[in-house]
Amino acid sequence: MMTEVAWNEFCRLYYKPAKKAADIHLARQRAKLGGFDKHVDEQYVVDAAVLSALEKAYAKYDSSRGVKITTFLSNIVHNELVDEIKKESKEASKQDSIDNLKTAVMGDSRDTSSGALEKMIPRLKKAILKLSPSDQIILNYYLENKSTYVARSAETLNIPQSYISVRRFRIFEKLPKLMEMSRMDYFKQCEEFECRDFEIYNRSILGGPDIIAISSESTSIEIAVSNPILPSLDYDKMARDVMKLIEAGI
Repeated sequence: MMTEVAWNEFCRLYYKPAKKAADIHLARQRAKLGGFDKHVDEQYVVDAAVLSALEKAYAKYDSSRGVKITTFLSNIVHNELVDEIKKESKEASKQDSIDNLKTAVMGDSRDTSSGALEKMIPRLKKAILKLSPSDQIILNYYLENKSTYVARSAETLNIPQSYISVRRFRIFEKLPKLMEMSRMDYFKQCEEFECRDFEIYNRSILGGPDIIAISSESTSIEIAVSNPILPSLDYDKMARDVMKLIEAGI
């Protein structure tokens, strides 16, 4: 792992090689498929693949294995690019995703009291934690100031501003799915614990400290709350700010 290199320095060194690799792989995929679906935004696909690849290379590259970082990065870029093309080929709904997020948070419940919404915040936090580091940063800056989040995100992530607003849209598409995953994981795990463990699990997995470890005969869970690019993120505040958006319906 390149833990001794700061994110901005890593991007300064490897953003251009990653972008070049993405352009090459995109051209190859276009030729292989005979063109792309009309819903594929090629610039977004390239930007998304590059950023995801940089994140993964930053976290996983190990020089001791004898593989050049550019080769390692190019392979990741290829895989990310193929995944993004598949995702973009599916027609994305252009309606406001807040409605979907509200449904994911509330489910069939019609209780919109502050007490009921407060209970949803831990699960919303868990969904945010499942976002990629870059998505977490973009969401955080968007919640803090909608008029400056594009510039701040681009500066922190060291990527073009043109990518940020589309990425933010995708984040609000992802959150409802992550909320549903969180809900299903939550109940599935609860079933694996005896009644005496339920309260401990409920308190820990949905609202515990930065690092949580829970073990039983059938289950071992560890959650690390740390963004490698911006470790200062406050996930509790982010979850509450997203909840405010849901309540306001914007």
